[in-house]
Amino acid sequence: MKGSLLIGQSGGPTSVINSSLAGAIVAGINSEKIDNVYGALNGISGIINHQIIDLKKESAETIDLLKTTPGSILGSVRYKLKDYKIDDTDYKTLKNVFETLNIKYFIYIGGNDSMDTCNKINEYFKSIDFDCKVFGAPKTVDNDLVETDHTPGYGSSIKYIATCIAEIYQDISCYRNGKVTIVEIMGRDAGWLTAGSKLACLTNNGPDLIYLPETAFDLEDFLLKVKNIYDKKQHALVAVSEGIKDKDGKYILEYNTSGNADAFGHVQLGGVAQVLTTFVKERLNLPNRSIELNLPQRCSSHISSLTDIEEAFNCGYKAVEFMLNGNSGKMVSMVRINNEPYEIEYQAKDLINIANQVKEVPSKYIIDNGSNISDEFIEYALPLIINEPNTKYENGMPKFAKLEKHYIKF
Repeated sequence: MKGSLLIGQSGGPTSVINSSLAGAIVAGINSEKIDNVYGALNGISGIINHQIIDLKKESAETIDLLKTTPGSILGSVRYKLKDYKIDDTDYKTLKNVFETLNIKYFIYIGGNDSMDTCNKINEYFKSIDFDCKVFGAPKTVDNDLVETDHTPGYGSSIKYIATCIAEIYQDISCYRNGKVTIVEIMGRDAGWLTAGSKLACLTNNGPDLIYLPETAFDLEDFLLKVKNIYDKKQHALVAVSEGIKDKDGKYILEYNTSGNADAFGHVQLGGVAQVLTTFVKERLNLPNRSIELNLPQRCSSHISSLTDIEEAFNCGYKAVEFMLNGNSGKMVSMVRINNEPYEIEYQAKDLINIANQVKEVPSKYIIDNGSNISDEFIEYALPLIINEPNTKYENGMPKFAKLEKHYIKF
């Protein structure tokens, strides 16, 4: 089936989502079955609003630089398509754009919500017998997509997190009487990123305590453990997921009596480390500091993983290959074949089994009554952070790709 390829990006940016884009572009250019390679600006909304550019007109240098350029260079979006059986307005617009540009292959690079979007579009196209292959390329630092061993973006993020933790440890361990330092890491429902802080133990600079959303947080037990650690070491380092809750399902950050909700009453995550340091001060009378790693966890390409970059590129490339072989309604999955030496296989898994699902950290990785991470996790995560890219620098700064953006008029 000869036609054009359209690629979009969605959800939170990462250090390697543009590497997946590069892989898809290269695969599209290399295929005789693909006439044009287009990019949708700001995901689905870009298609609906006719914001589409010609990626074949970008230079080879730009496409190569995408591999080490963080963020979503096509722009991102959080746009939830309605059920087409209830309201098919957006779907009709998508179909008209695809027909006009002869789009026969569509790749959406993203996480849980993006795979839901992919699945909905694929189901709609099937319902109207519209001939277009739809495929998902995984992306999320949260590592919470099911049906895949891990996700592109995760390896680079935990490499950054573990390095930050190790550097913080070097700082706080300098003093005769140090502080209780609590580091807040992203993760509402799944603690994969916070678990990654355990890798700092490889340099003997790891956190003393690690708390994930997968297990109920016990404040009294936490305070007791912090005191015992501080009494022995005169400092303590704790890593916590932003979404930790108590046994009743209440976010720990809600223990802050000042409240933390938006205009709609939804809890806004962020600030749990500060809440916990308040208890350390008031209940234990110990010096303390809270640190929130915040957005740099997602796009810190200056310490990215070469393995992560290469796998992200391959996911984009494989998505095109799978579609050219007749697959649709699926996502590229990385299946681990071997751990030593590390080896994965790329497979196509059904989107309907992936969309809106959350992969939590397995209980086997969580030890010490929910306050630490096992060595078995290190065996899982270590291969994902190995090796570094040969990043290009200009004027002492990393050089990032910039798209010329040749818009398609239609």
